[in-house]
Amino acid sequence: MHAANFSRIRTVFVAALVLGYWSLLAYQHANGGVPSHSFLARSDMPEISNWWGVLVVPVVAWTLTGLIQRRLTAFGADRIAADRTLRFAVYAFVGALLYAATMATSFSLNRESELISYMFFALPLFALLLPVFKPEYVLGFVLGLTYTFGPVLPLVIASGVSLLSALAHLLVRPLARRLYQRAR
Repeated sequence: MHAANFSRIRTVFVAALVLGYWSLLAYQHANGGVPSHSFLARSDMPEISNWWGVLVVPVVAWTLTGLIQRRLTAFGADRIAADRTLRFAVYAFVGALLYAATMATSFSLNRESELISYMFFALPLFALLLPVFKPEYVLGFVLGLTYTFGPVLPLVIASGVSLLSALAHLLVRPLARRLYQRAR
């Protein structure tokens, strides 16, 4: 896959997501109704309908893939660096997607599962270790949880984790590095 083809791939990818999401909503509507979800699965919290995904999925997918595309075009004629970056973005997307899908599956099979608790509370640790503020991580995470929780709640969680990750990677680490170098 070459970075130069990303624009076409982006359009097809987002169109497939929109079609897939509408198909999911049609299935849910025909089988008992489109569900709503509350934060942390608490009944005392307000519910958010999966219908919001009609707006959220295309906007989030188009925006985040646009950020990836912008990062790729910044390499200009350096196709090797752009392709390497794209390959890393795909791996990060798939990793986040699988992580989130594992959380969603664990929740669906057993709401009281310890696995989902560990995975949920491990998110801040991943935010410190990995650059999960990058759009490929956010997109993979949101899409991995969308089937089970709709796209809005995963986006809220991903936004908080991304903020923590951005602070750690863009502010704290460089500051710590400078302080360490001065102390030497």
